[in-house]
Amino acid sequence: MASKGVYIIAEIGPNHNGSFNVAKKMIKELKNSGVNAIKFQIADPNLVYSDDSFFANYQKKSGAKSIKQMSIKNQLTYKEHLKLSNLCKRFRIDYLCSAFDLKSLKFLITKIKVKKIKIPSGEITSIDLLEYLSKKKNEILLSTGMSNLYEIRKAIEKLNKNFKKNITLLHCVSVYPAKKKNLNIKLVKKLKEFFRLKVGYSDHSIGSEACLAAVAAGACVIEKHITLSRKLKGPDHRSSMEINQFKKLINKIRELEIIMGTSKKNISVEEQEIKRVSRKSIVTKTFLKKGTVLKKSHLSFKRPGTGISPMNYNKVIGKKILRDIKQNKILKLNNLK
Repeated sequence: MASKGVYIIAEIGPNHNGSFNVAKKMIKELKNSGVNAIKFQIADPNLVYSDDSFFANYQKKSGAKSIKQMSIKNQLTYKEHLKLSNLCKRFRIDYLCSAFDLKSLKFLITKIKVKKIKIPSGEITSIDLLEYLSKKKNEILLSTGMSNLYEIRKAIEKLNKNFKKNITLLHCVSVYPAKKKNLNIKLVKKLKEFFRLKVGYSDHSIGSEACLAAVAAGACVIEKHITLSRKLKGPDHRSSMEINQFKKLINKIRELEIIMGTSKKNISVEEQEIKRVSRKSIVTKTFLKKGTVLKKSHLSFKRPGTGISPMNYNKVIGKKILRDIKQNKILKLNNLK
């Protein structure tokens, strides 16, 4: 079972290339990776694309005659999605899925009964989806690629129309692949402060650096597109991470969480030992006879830190020595009156 902490999503999306067996293989390769969720995409192309739809630049090499044809080629059936959700459940991994039309969204909620719904960046203004979800109790992951703060706020308002939702925003740059200079990971903190919501990061860049930077910036969710091979033909393979590298990323995130620790200023047992060695105490500068009244000239500050702190220097001036103390020895409170 995946560990607690940052919620890590393996985004398969269309990278199964429309093959149910490939989708199953990808789930099985991820079952012991420590991932929290595996995410797919679902759509009825007839409800998504008008006759005026066109390719994004990164999709033009797909080999399909139209973007609708490309979508049809890369779709799994509703029945296959149900089987994949059961396979994820068997491995104790959350099945997630982005729906691109209302019919598919209703299927996810009523038939598969998903608890979390990811709203993809392209659907942040789809009022039919938002209004339907406003009546449901599902947890929401709202991707914010291509959006300004006004559009994000309006989507949140629509989702909260009937009652306040558990919403996590996902900072995202909707370019495939996204260039590192455009990632602006500092927005994770900005979105968190501006909307007072949990914030995660959906990554389309190459490599693991952006995901690790987002975790360090406070992201509570990381979503990364994955593939069996970046050499495969299809719209998203080139901007995805191969599964072996993704497993390494999961381990790096878990290590980073340990490094990040908490915001509490704790002193470990090991650090306490170093503290005793490396801090200084008040030490006698000369031999002091019993009855001596302490003056500044009698004292110095030296290691170790097992005696009276130099910060309490003024509290010992004027005290009487109760017994003889040798030169260069730590001053103890029980030697003073």
